[in-house]
Amino acid sequence: ADDAKASSLSPVPTYTRPVRVSCATMAFTLSAGCASATALVSGGFRGSVGGGRVAARTPVRGAARANVNRRVEALAADVQKFSFEGEKAGTVALDLKVARSEVAKGIVHKYVIMVRQNARRGTASTLTKSQVRGGGKKPFKQKGTGNARAGSSRTPLKPGGGVVFGPKPRDWSIKMNKKERRLAMATALQSAAVSMIVVDDFNKLTVPKTRTMADALKKWGVGAGEKAYIITKGASDAVTLSTRNMSTVVQTDITHLNVYDILNADKVVVEESALAHINDFFGVNGGAWA
Repeated sequence: ADDAKASSLSPVPTYTRPVRVSCATMAFTLSAGCASATALVSGGFRGSVGGGRVAARTPVRGAARANVNRRVEALAADVQKFSFEGEKAGTVALDLKVARSEVAKGIVHKYVIMVRQNARRGTASTLTKSQVRGGGKKPFKQKGTGNARAGSSRTPLKPGGGVVFGPKPRDWSIKMNKKERRLAMATALQSAAVSMIVVDDFNKLTVPKTRTMADALKKWGVGAGEKAYIITKGASDAVTLSTRNMSTVVQTDITHLNVYDILNADKVVVEESALAHINDFFGVNGGAWA
């Protein structure tokens, strides 16, 4: 009778605690023969542990998939070409390897942050109470004056005293992978194709003259007050001197590109030889990805 009564009772329920299972654990489970959970391999999902086995449950909402496509694709663009005198001379192709649209903004932003932060000198410095000259003598006796007690005239509470938690010289520089930087630069250049102008040869400017360069920029379509970023390759000193006194113009060689200047400019003016170098280096099969 006791045996029959015991068999009629329901079994004691076992508690299974929901846990997060890593991709590595899931991969091991799949290798053990759990083929039904193939569709649930992702960066985050919930499972339960019971009897030493992993039981897959509903994936966590918004979890990243494991088979994220990391490839990049190239988008070509035709850029208007001008002669140095301002006459149209056809178009030139700009065909670079760029990041996918989902990650392009993030990788370029990361590169801009790195460039701007690495430009910080980090020389700001203040003196603490112990570093300020003087203050070794107690300014007045402890009791009997009616003043608040003080042990130094260089306390941070008084003018001329030290600074509490003030800045000290530090290194602000951060790092970014080389191919990440190059991909961000190529993406920024490709995105600037809509405002890019190609000039056949800057070496036609033989005499340094700011007025000559200003007139040439106007002929190429750079409006008054617009910021221009001029990219040259092996330009003469006449080009550098002609743009040095222009507040809205930044001129640089192809070996010193700056992603911030590219994004900050209203018009990007590129010498034809410099554009050929950009296509060769940042192209799909360029040397930047070797």
